[in-house]
Amino acid sequence: MNVDHLRTAIALLRPRTVNGTAAAQGLAPSSVSDRIRRLETELGVRLFRRDRAGMRPTAPGRAFLAVAAEAIESLDAAAARLTDGAAVVVGAQASIADTLLPAVLDEVRRRRTDLVTTIRPGLDRDRLLAELDRDELDAVVLLDTGGSVGDLGYASPGGELDHCDLREVPMIAVAGPGHPLLGRPVAAAELRREATLIGQESRCAFWMATRHWLGPGTDLTAVGGLAQVREWVAAGRGVAVLPDFAVRDDLIAGRIRALDLTPPPLWLRLIWRASRAAEEPLRTLLYALSQA
Repeated sequence: MNVDHLRTAIALLRPRTVNGTAAAQGLAPSSVSDRIRRLETELGVRLFRRDRAGMRPTAPGRAFLAVAAEAIESLDAAAARLTDGAAVVVGAQASIADTLLPAVLDEVRRRRTDLVTTIRPGLDRDRLLAELDRDELDAVVLLDTGGSVGDLGYASPGGELDHCDLREVPMIAVAGPGHPLLGRPVAAAELRREATLIGQESRCAFWMATRHWLGPGTDLTAVGGLAQVREWVAAGRGVAVLPDFAVRDDLIAGRIRALDLTPPPLWLRLIWRASRAAEEPLRTLLYALSQA
């Protein structure tokens, strides 16, 4: 089984269009389609269904690629460890690994060209934190808030953790173009009372951010992945509180609009085990980040 074909199929899950996956992997769109087709032929199973909206994973495809992603992550981590301790392996959820983390690590690389930093994408926050606790990762980058790890609402693993906040992540409350709350200032209490709030699911950082802001009893409706949330918003089915990077293109295109209120931001937070802060190469990474 071709590992590059697997990586392309996994990247298409995140979710991305064929064009987006091609751009991220430095391929032509036709090459992405060809890799998926070859992988499906080899497996004898349809991994994606094709429609006018693009390529969407089938149920068997999603289940298989979730397992394949874990295997690829383990292989990547093992390969990084072969560099005799010269590489820092940083785990991050896929949306962060794709959009926010590369620019931060590019700055670190400019300052410390001798430091090899490997990003290991993962689909599950709890799994990343468990791997950090087992020293399978040197650090993890998550979205969080407050003064302690997990203040956003997720449980942190056992053991003492330390963290630094890398950058602020602005949040935006968005609605469809014809929504009645548009065009005037809106209070948070009014949003909670009058809007149908939607999100991905209760473990999602954006869902947690909405409840952290509006209160733990806030009602939200789970509608699926991030792409589905944006589609529901554009269709006028509800309001969502999302990070600016996730809705920038839709705002520019006019498919959705921002309400006149400012949710509190989240933080892109680097987390590590406090007992390892003095170890190399983690110490070098932390120093480089402090200078970035």
